[in-house]
Amino acid sequence: MRTATRRKVFSRDALSGAGQPLERASTLPPEAYTDPAVYEREIDCILRKEWLCAGRVDQVREPGRYVTLDLLGDRLVIARDLAGDVRVLSRVCRHRAAELVSGAGRARAFRCPYHAWTYGLDGRLIGAPLMDRVEGFDKSTCGLPEIRSEVWQGWIFVNFDTGALPLGPRLQPLAALLENYRVSDMVAIETAVLDSPFNWKVLVDNFMEAYHHIAIHKETLEPIFPATLSRVLDNDGPYSVLVMPGREGGPDAGDISHLPRHGTLDDWQRRSLVAAVVFPFHLFVPGADSLTWYQLFPKAPDCFTLRIHTCVPQATLDDPGCQEAIDELQEFTRLIHRQDIAACEAVWAGLTSRSVEAGRLSHLERSIWQFNQWWIARMVQPL
Repeated sequence: MRTATRRKVFSRDALSGAGQPLERASTLPPEAYTDPAVYEREIDCILRKEWLCAGRVDQVREPGRYVTLDLLGDRLVIARDLAGDVRVLSRVCRHRAAELVSGAGRARAFRCPYHAWTYGLDGRLIGAPLMDRVEGFDKSTCGLPEIRSEVWQGWIFVNFDTGALPLGPRLQPLAALLENYRVSDMVAIETAVLDSPFNWKVLVDNFMEAYHHIAIHKETLEPIFPATLSRVLDNDGPYSVLVMPGREGGPDAGDISHLPRHGTLDDWQRRSLVAAVVFPFHLFVPGADSLTWYQLFPKAPDCFTLRIHTCVPQATLDDPGCQEAIDELQEFTRLIHRQDIAACEAVWAGLTSRSVEAGRLSHLERSIWQFNQWWIARMVQPL
């Protein structure tokens, strides 16, 4: 049964509806979301070959700072070493596989709690007690594996494929669009951690279209950013940008949170809510005063962990008079996502129905169409 499903989903014929021009395009077939075989292939063809966001540089601002994460079955630690370089390392001891560190904090080295093997923040093994009697033991060959990483706009991205193309050059048009927002200067505050019982692509689809404002957000976003005004920009790389202009006579997007302005925006940016995705699932909303960032950790075809971060300039964070406005912004973010959860869970219930078929895309869902073209190109290629 799995073999038959694999042939159907990965053939260009099965994906022909989703691969049509937007005017004639359908969604991905339901199996693209629900079939475990598809998820396994996503891991091989996308998740372990593309750049995934692991954190932000402000989370490891000074030498010695570290933060841990679990990504695709790997236990990792992001650390700023004593020379000031950001490293993404395995946090599993090379001796008997004990976990070296958890959570976040500050250290001059990572010392294994099991047998006291000690590693520098650059991953080098610098101490291995009583191993001098082991024939041929060489500390230089027992360092912590380092995962390839790259910093873009203040985010730390990782890639498990050592042959992958660098990320930054492919995102130059997006970086130019973000220049006025100064997102690299922001500091992240965790707003919510949610176990999400549906496929990760359901959230990406929902995040990147304003069509659902007319129903799901009819009393929150739709009165300010009407769905009919939304548009998706042309993309020239692995990303998509949704622009949601404000209603004529309504407030500027930056006035909603009542926080001090940070960036110097063009008029269209000041009047619009903007959502962006770096494929496959780096989701964020930049603003003149803050940044909302969704961090996804896929676990299975029907489950991922979502970490929502509110990011503000350090000066805003340090100002006691801004705390109430930050709290209000975080609560508004949680409210919007609670509404989105209802939508995503409804979609997931339908996708797991036996009678479900691919549906037609609206002209307001161009971002989904852009993502689907990117996804298809990777999933139909041979491993």
